[in-house]
Amino acid sequence: MNQYTALTTKIRAMRGKLLKEEDYREISYMTSEAAVVSYLKRHPGYKDIFADVDESKVYRTQLEGLLNSSIYRDYSKLFHFANLKQREFLLIYGIAYEVTILRKFLRRAFDLSDISEEAGAEYLHFLNERSYLDFQALSEATTMERFREALKGTIYYRPLSVLERLEQPTLFDYEMALDTAAFTTVWQKKKDLLSKRERETFEQIYGTQYDMLNILFIHRYKKYYQLPQEQIGSLLIPINYRLKAEKIVELIQAADEESFWRVLATTYYARYTKDLRSTRQLEGLYEDLLDRIIHVRAKKDPFSIATIYAYLHDKEEEVELLTKVVEAIHYDRDPLQIQAMIDGKT
Repeated sequence: MNQYTALTTKIRAMRGKLLKEEDYREISYMTSEAAVVSYLKRHPGYKDIFADVDESKVYRTQLEGLLNSSIYRDYSKLFHFANLKQREFLLIYGIAYEVTILRKFLRRAFDLSDISEEAGAEYLHFLNERSYLDFQALSEATTMERFREALKGTIYYRPLSVLERLEQPTLFDYEMALDTAAFTTVWQKKKDLLSKRERETFEQIYGTQYDMLNILFIHRYKKYYQLPQEQIGSLLIPINYRLKAEKIVELIQAADEESFWRVLATTYYARYTKDLRSTRQLEGLYEDLLDRIIHVRAKKDPFSIATIYAYLHDKEEEVELLTKVVEAIHYDRDPLQIQAMIDGKT
């Protein structure tokens, strides 16, 4: 507990700077990106990162990049404040951020779009300090061949190379290969954590996430892509927590939609799947279940990695919601519509 006392106090102070429901409601009535920036300049959670931004010249993708950068700034604050063991967990957690930027560079390799503003300068600087990837080479990669070669010697190279056996691999195929490589690496690193108790927290959070993602993936692949069974199996995260391997096989082999739901009703997650009949409901379950587990663990064991995970999870959700609100303002959505979206997330 003593190892986490200082960090828990730091996180409590940072939580005080997260947006409140009244902040979102006030922002919902704004009519421009400039007004949002002006508001965030005065908010303690964002004033530093927006201090030098001219609100009269800001545009949406730039604003989104700055919001993303606020996540990595908070992560960096925790990293600098953490002890060596806590940093080990943060480095594992940070693999997700690494994949986020890789997916952006990947899309650039497909269509040559500029990702620098969307990613945020703070994020790119953060990754250059923490990651072993060659971001200079990745930033110059304008073809899939160059993108793949820039990842030579990393955990991502082999999965991408395997895709070259396919006749016409898609952007979706490449994104799934990056995600799977990252998920597998994260799971393997659980043995590096502090104690049995912390490994249990890690397994519950990440294991639930991977199980639910595999359920979602199977449903999507069957319903929207009509992929062959063997291809579905090859695209899944190769990790089982509460979702047993035989149940995954049964879900993949389900003959139709009704059969899929019947199989799901026989899994560990049946207790959470009452009346589910759509992808959207599954996505909602995934988000709600993960959110519940993270916060229950943090409340039950506040002096542990659960507290770090819970804060970063909440910060990321805040930025995701704020990004959606800014997009809605950009497209002149009615404030009441925006508030309905906020109410569903806060």
